[in-house]
Amino acid sequence: MMLNPFDYFALVCYLFALIFSWKDINARYLILCILASSAVALSTLEWAFSKPIGFYVWSMSMSLLFLLFVFLRRYVAYKLYRIKFFAEAYEKHTYTVQEATLIAISLVCVVNNFVAFVEVYFYWIDWLDNAYYKLYVRDNLQKLMIILTSLVSLSFTIKSWKLSTAKFSKQ
Repeated sequence: MMLNPFDYFALVCYLFALIFSWKDINARYLILCILASSAVALSTLEWAFSKPIGFYVWSMSMSLLFLLFVFLRRYVAYKLYRIKFFAEAYEKHTYTVQEATLIAISLVCVVNNFVAFVEVYFYWIDWLDNAYYKLYVRDNLQKLMIILTSLVSLSFTIKSWKLSTAKFSKQ
């Protein structure tokens, strides 16, 4: 399986973000959700590459899986309240600007892959002569979304690290 350098870049950013935001339970839980959805995506990527048209459906479903992780984060923490980590995550849960940005990025990815899926399907059944959107727009937009997701995760890390060091210096 060949991973794109952007996939490695994103994983490194997420791991970096997890390490530096470890003291902030909200940031840690969000980044663990990002890593969990990324793990599912990377573990099924080779299978998805074997489905020429289905790849775009898979890609949409991975973005939707991430959204599911984000939106159900508080509910899962509530259901697992007996475990200390989840109890603390439930009590200190807040939505951040970075989280809203990640949601917007995921929605852009869903729409991007839906358009590519429709276009590639129409090309496959000979309704179109060229898959212009897939060839010239979709892949570049996906790369941009991966870079933006990584940068948003890093900004979330910097914000949470500054807050945790500010709290530590006051004590």
